Amino acid sequence: MAPLMRWLLVVVVGLLVGQVLIIAPLIGMIAGYWLIGLPVSLILGFHTPLRAAGLWWGFVASLSIVALFLALRIRTLFRREILRIAIE
Repeated sequence: MAPLMRWLLVVVVGLLVGQVLIIAPLIGMIAGYWLIGLPVSLILGFHTPLRAAGLWWGFVASLSIVALFLALRIRTLFRREILRIAIE
């Protein structure tokens, strides 16, 4: 599951950076990795019998959250109306 989420994350970040939208990936990654992934990893790794596997499951959780957040961001951006530019 981790390689699939990592692949999705790379594609979505590439699309956003290509559109010159770099703030959403930055905020999404900071929130996903530090505010969600780190606490989940610490709880699963040190307060459950999962130990080292719990640390990795926390990392997978953070990858999943970031990839889904950024995919939703792409979806909302691409649903907007495309304006045509008239070149004279």
